[in-house]
This record gives sequence, structure tokens and C-alpha cells, in this order.
Amino acid sequence: MILLAAALPAPVLAQRATVKIKVDASRASTRVVLTHSSTVSYQVRETDGRLEVVYATPMRAEPAQSLLDDDILARFEMRGETVLALFTGAAYRSYETFELRNPFRLVIDLEGSRDAGGAGAVDLPQTRRDPSRKIIVIDPGHGGVEKGASGPTGLEEKEVALDLAKRLSQILHNKPGLAVVLTREDDRLVGLDERTAIANYNQADLFLSIHINSSSRPGASGAETYFLSSDATDDAARTLAALENRAAGVTDGSFVTVQGERRDLEVVLWDLAQNQYLAESSVLAENVQIQLNQLTGTRDRGVRQAPFRVLMGATMPAILVEVGFISNHDEEARLRTPAYRNSIAQAMATAVNAFLVDLERLSRPALSGGSGASRP
Repeated sequence: MILLAAALPAPVLAQRATVKIKVDASRASTRVVLTHSSTVSYQVRETDGRLEVVYATPMRAEPAQSLLDDDILARFEMRGETVLALFTGAAYRSYETFELRNPFRLVIDLEGSRDAGGAGAVDLPQTRRDPSRKIIVIDPGHGGVEKGASGPTGLEEKEVALDLAKRLSQILHNKPGLAVVLTREDDRLVGLDERTAIANYNQADLFLSIHINSSSRPGASGAETYFLSSDATDDAARTLAALENRAAGVTDGSFVTVQGERRDLEVVLWDLAQNQYLAESSVLAENVQIQLNQLTGTRDRGVRQAPFRVLMGATMPAILVEVGFISNHDEEARLRTPAYRNSIAQAMATAVNAFLVDLERLSRPALSGGSGASRP
């Protein structure tokens, strides 16, 4: 009797997720951001001369390896399908990690002895202000010929944003130890880059840009809070950022630097100083979103990320708040009332005060995981 071998199915290969690796060695520490195509499980372990990110499933790294001109991180390479090895240099001392969502990112800060004033560092005034005195820069969106969005009965975004900024400023001025700077105090046009330049010049502790949303769907309502990312959370966030940028003359995905060099938007985002404040910006955005939901009763549309030009280059935690939809007939009517504007300003002030109280904790142990254990 002849036995026929049963046809066996071909083995199913595990589908590999991707991890995009970016390194910023422009400041005192070296930051490695691992952006994943999906949420993954991992563990970070430290061995002699290197850190290893060990994944539970196969990964494809982009790039798979790189040599770096950096005394803290000498090079990195993917070993096999599950281990990303970061080879540390002579200046390396310790590391901290934290996670960001949408998309899922693992951020690894490698601490070392590099001089904080190295290449790429942002120049600050010669005299540093008193660190116990907190400075808040509030940015009323649009202004002048740039009216922003308009409501069904003609209410203009630029007017509401300025009024909310003044109300928020007045509340914060009443708190000892706080100083507030507005990027505009009247109906005039201020460039997007000038707005963050004002915050940087004043060595602000946070930057908050106020806007009012609009939609072709009359029923769209609720607040949204954004912080900077080259990868928008979704198509709606990407479209909104494009509209805001285009209103100020930013019409494509790149721009010309002061040296006359055209650079891709993603590269610019990575180079600019906001990268080291992503964790703080995300927490500030969460605080504002929660307070807006609680105090104004608006629909929770969540915290999102998008490449808003007005947030690029800020050397402090920076967020953009869309407090509601001026295109919604009911929200436009509420936005006309002083009481509702006061409630929005109070919500933002409560969030700002809470964030400033916890700033040191938020920027260090609360968002770090020195052991590298994952929190999927």
C-alpha cells in the first residue's frame, strides 16, 4: 500500500511591524524616538556598552542601522528581528524613557556629559530670568486681514480668540508669581513664526494658542486640543493643520530657511526645539481638554496631534486649543455670551495652573521609566 503524504500548509510568517528611528543629538542629552506602526510590547535592558530594546514580536527598523557622530550614542543597529541595540559612547551616563500615543512612540533620553551649549542649541538672552517667576505666552489666533473662521451669523474667529486670550490673561495675572504675554493685544496680523519667537524671546514656561474650529458639517461641536507632530492623528487633524497653515501663507510640506535652503517639513519638525517638550506638551494638552470638557460641558473630541506651523520652534511646552465650532449655530450663540467665554477662560486657567504646579514632576519621574519596562 502506498501512503500519500498529506499536503501541509506553508508556515505562516509573523507579520512584522515597522519602527522608524530618529535621533536628535543637538542638546545636552541625546533623544531617540522610535515611532511604531502599531502598539507593541517591548522591554528596555541595559548591558555593557549598549541599551537594547527587546520586542515581543518581529520588527522592521527604518533605518536598520546608522553610525552617529555623537559622544553619547555612537551607533544603533537592528539585531535579528526583535532586538534594537543602541551602542553608547564615552559621554553616556544614564537613560530615561516615556511613551507617546497616536502614533505609538517610545522616547529614550540618553543623558551624558555633552555641553548643553553644543551645536543646534537655541540661543537665550545673556541674563536668565528668575526661575521662580513663571511666564505664560497666550496666542490669540489670526488677526487683521486674517479673520479665521466665521459663524452662521457672522461672528469672527479672530475676535473671539482675542477676547478669550484677554480673559485668560486677566485670570492668570491674579495669581502671584505669574506673568502673561499676549502675542497680540489688538486686531492686527502677526506671522506664525513671530508668535513662537515672542514666546522664545520671553523665555516662556508654556505657549498656548487659542483658536475656534469650523466644519462643513453644521452639527460638529466640541473642543479639541493639539500638540505638535509631523504625523497627524487622522485626516481631520491633518486637514485642520493645513487650513491653519495655509491661512498664514504656508502652502506646502516644506519651506525655505533663512539660509535659503528648502527643507522637508518632517526634517524641520525634527530639528526644531519643540522635540524635547513633547511629553510636557501632551500632558498640558490633556489637562486643558479635561477642564474644557468639565467646566463648559462641551463634547470631548480628545487630544490630537498635527503639524501646526504656529507650534514649530517653540522652546517650551506648546499647544493649540480649538475651543469649539463657530460653524455650529448653537456654539456660535454661546460664544457670543460673556458668561460662556468666561467659563472657557477659567477652564484653560485651571489647566495651566495645575500644569505649572506639577511641571517638575511631569518632566522627570512621572513620565520616565528608567527600567524601560513597557506599559502597553
